[in-house]
Amino acid sequence: MTELTVGETSQAYQRDDGVWVIPRAEFAGSRFDYKPGQHVVFAGPTQNGKTELAFCLLEYVASSDVPAYVAVSKPMDPATTKWGKRLGYRRVSSYPIPPKIKEMFKEGKPTGYLIWPDMKDPETAASNASQVTSKLIDGAYANGAKNKKCILVLDDTVNKSKMLGLDRQMVMVLTMSGAMGVGGWFFVQKPTGAGNAALWSFSQSDHVFIARDPDKRNRERYTEIGGFDSKEVERVSMSLERYQFLYLEREHRYMCIVDSK
Repeated sequence: MTELTVGETSQAYQRDDGVWVIPRAEFAGSRFDYKPGQHVVFAGPTQNGKTELAFCLLEYVASSDVPAYVAVSKPMDPATTKWGKRLGYRRVSSYPIPPKIKEMFKEGKPTGYLIWPDMKDPETAASNASQVTSKLIDGAYANGAKNKKCILVLDDTVNKSKMLGLDRQMVMVLTMSGAMGVGGWFFVQKPTGAGNAALWSFSQSDHVFIARDPDKRNRERYTEIGGFDSKEVERVSMSLERYQFLYLEREHRYMCIVDSK
């Protein structure tokens, strides 16, 4: 594990087993070294704070030059609504995004968008979400070929793969879009039997965040995270408290714990 340099104002500390624990705000603001086109996976059971952590990171890495496009696939999502307002993300129901005059200038562009299809009607909710999200992914890929970088935040990855039928397009993001500066952020609750995007996100992502997961079958996916001892990953992840995440950075094989606050 890479040695951590801790300044006087840092609240980070080292556990008895040598693993560093870094406060979430400090990690997001000064420890998360994200580059356009890199992929990220947030893994673990529901209600463990994956969405909250993702938005906390987006606050620092998304910009008008590399905006975040959050593909929402729920009729209501309090966490996304809260963070969207906090970060000033523009909410739209369709893609391509209807233009605004002020967004023709860099200073008028938001750092992110909530792509939130109309899902009020249960008979058309899934088909509408599938159509809008499909256009978003294809549009981001096409724009990437024109050197327009972005972050595709594909929350509810399993739902998008299975119910919305977007597995092929999400795998395309994982395997082909990184070189164009289009990064995919994926969220996996249960990787087994969840489509290729959920499975491949473990092996293709540059940054991996893992919550404590009591399901051993789910933890077997840790073997696909190259460069790390899967037994060590399992040991540390099982010691996590709720809302803590084990962070793995693949390029430098760095490991630490992102604290819950």
